[in-house]
Amino acid sequence: MLGPIARWDRGGYRDRFASGAWSGWGVTNRTRIGTSVAVTVLFLWLAVRNVDVGAAKTALSEANYSFLLPAAICTIVGFWIRAIRWNRILAPMQDIPAQRLFPIMMVGFAANNIIPARIGELARIYLTGSRERVSRTGALATLIVERVCDGVTLLAMLTVTLTIFPVPADERGLRTVILVATVVFGLATVMVTAMLVVPSPFFALGQRVAKRLPVRFGGKVEGLMESFLLGLQSLRGPRALAEIAVLSLGAWMMEWATYAFVLLAFPLGLSWAEWLAAATFLVVFVNLGIMLPSAPGYVGTYQFFATLALGAFGVGASSAFSLALVAHAMQYVLITSTGLLCLSRLGLTPARLGKLAPARRTIANEPST
Repeated sequence: MLGPIARWDRGGYRDRFASGAWSGWGVTNRTRIGTSVAVTVLFLWLAVRNVDVGAAKTALSEANYSFLLPAAICTIVGFWIRAIRWNRILAPMQDIPAQRLFPIMMVGFAANNIIPARIGELARIYLTGSRERVSRTGALATLIVERVCDGVTLLAMLTVTLTIFPVPADERGLRTVILVATVVFGLATVMVTAMLVVPSPFFALGQRVAKRLPVRFGGKVEGLMESFLLGLQSLRGPRALAEIAVLSLGAWMMEWATYAFVLLAFPLGLSWAEWLAAATFLVVFVNLGIMLPSAPGYVGTYQFFATLALGAFGVGASSAFSLALVAHAMQYVLITSTGLLCLSRLGLTPARLGKLAPARRTIANEPST
């Protein structure tokens, strides 16, 4: 255990954090849902404003849907690799087989598709704590580490692709997204590396900030910092770091293959080099886009960023929108149905997960071990 974390335990801050970590954060659920709906409507309008309905129908009718089968297989394989990676990240806290983590993970992704306020992450934390007896602060830490690994991997894939296929100078929208992604994930990489090498100064800084806040919020700040430092333990040591990096790349290469097969389903007239680059652009831009708050299922943001990505390769808005609809529908149905099946096997219902948002304080007060 890291020195600062051990001191945090002895100081009793863990209990204080557990008693209120999930309550009082952010805006109300009603405001969140309203904002999500507004974002969805905005991006959906941006995605369809240049779409010709007739051309979109033609593109859908000309698609070869047999390519969706290998695309679906790649999607499921990618999630299995994510479950293995989650096992490796959790290893310093508890060794949970990937086959037990897979259904929990799929429930989380399905929840994000059908329940507002992005409850999926909270569902994963709740299920990991209740079924696998992992502390919820620890489970939160692993999800933070996952997001950082995903961001760094996407940025690396984008960098390699841009070296081979530079973005045209007139594609200002793409350049803006690339710049923002580079800055955000670049800073995240620097911060994670610094915390990994010298965690004590960061924890000390968190303590100083917490002391200047009301007790209610101070405990949360220290708790979140502790969670992040705890999760970073899985990245200590070259072997563990290499394993997680390889698994992250493997998971995202499966995601890349999913989009590559969907691209083959549509006669877009792309060269092989453009096809390779377009699949990478779809992976990166769609996944960056769905990070924005939106309605369940990422409707609107998914279509807009997919259309934006394909625009760099001269694909018309109508064809790009049709492809985005097919790719989104395939992934939505596959992930949601798999997640609901896993939910049933876990003996739970969507209604139970829907209660997680207003029950954050209750969940936090439940025993985590």
